[in-house]
Amino acid sequence: MAHIILTGATGLAGSAILQHVLASPSVSKVSILSRRPVAGAEGNPKANVIIHKDFTSYPPELLNRLSGATACIWAQGISSVGMREDEYTVITKAYPLAAAEAFKELPVDRKFKFVYISGRGADQNGKASQMFGRVKGDAERLLLGIASNKNTFSVYNLRPGAIDPGKDWTADRKPTFIEKVWFAGGAPLLRPLLSGIFSPVDKLAEVSVALALGDGEKIAGEGVLADGFTLENSALRRLAGI
Repeated sequence: MAHIILTGATGLAGSAILQHVLASPSVSKVSILSRRPVAGAEGNPKANVIIHKDFTSYPPELLNRLSGATACIWAQGISSVGMREDEYTVITKAYPLAAAEAFKELPVDRKFKFVYISGRGADQNGKASQMFGRVKGDAERLLLGIASNKNTFSVYNLRPGAIDPGKDWTADRKPTFIEKVWFAGGAPLLRPLLSGIFSPVDKLAEVSVALALGDGEKIAGEGVLADGFTLENSALRRLAGI
């Protein structure tokens, strides 16, 4: 039975991942690092909500509370729209890197898996024209670097496309006006025509949890970068059977 750490549990992807974790018979405990209470975890004996304000710091007392964890799904994130690059970089790159550096030292009897929810368009070579692609790509590259120096620590970078909640909005926050318009009008029209650009959130959750519960080894097949640990949306859809 696994103990999984989760961030971003109040967001669109994170809330779906949380529900999948709580429903999994293979998971005995989920430690949720959050700045505020998590409605989706209330009343569930598997859920351990830890109010954590500074995602650049993981003091010994916090790591003690995370003892026994064998994986982390990093679903914390924010849209880059309207943000300065330095602010976006802290949330998107500095936070997960600090966590990975701390969690790689947690005692494990098998590989610790760090599943980073990145995004389509991330570029580890720094050539992306858009800010989010450069920052997320650099985060991916540096996370893989941490894993390469620790044989008991694996990183999976997941690059979903347009995350699609379908008919059920599970995030704690309310959808923005643009999201309401998109999911009510644009998405239903485009799903049949451009299905490959979408990432159904329940399937993203399914793959994320499967990787967190897996052996931490390389993934093969279409849509997986040469490193074996960076999965494009096509690979996520393939692994989810869609």
